[in-house]
Amino acid sequence: MLTIVIYVVVTLIVAAALYALSIVVFGRSEPLPAVARGHTVTMLPEGPLTGDDLRSVRFGISARGYTMSEVDWALEEAATEIDRLRARLAGEGNAGEASDGADPERAPASGHGVTR
Repeated sequence: MLTIVIYVVVTLIVAAALYALSIVVFGRSEPLPAVARGHTVTMLPEGPLTGDDLRSVRFGISARGYTMSEVDWALEEAATEIDRLRARLAGEGNAGEASDGADPERAPASGHGVTR
């Protein structure tokens, strides 16, 4: 019986020594300070965004975070939409310069004076 007690006591002493050594070497596992409100690692360029800007955005990963494939899908959809809208605006801008200056979107409600 004495052998078992000695074995348990020695095991507890060795475990306590290893625990104390790990605290000294690795620290006390103190929690990190809170992140400032509005801080993010995600960066976007200044000025107008392009589809490539959105495609290059990456988010931080957390244990209870998001499903990366869903966010990537959403970003791809948004990037495609931005590219489509920019191309449409560029096409309308070129067509407006080539016309006589009348804007069919701002035509009078009667429709007089507008040829389509």
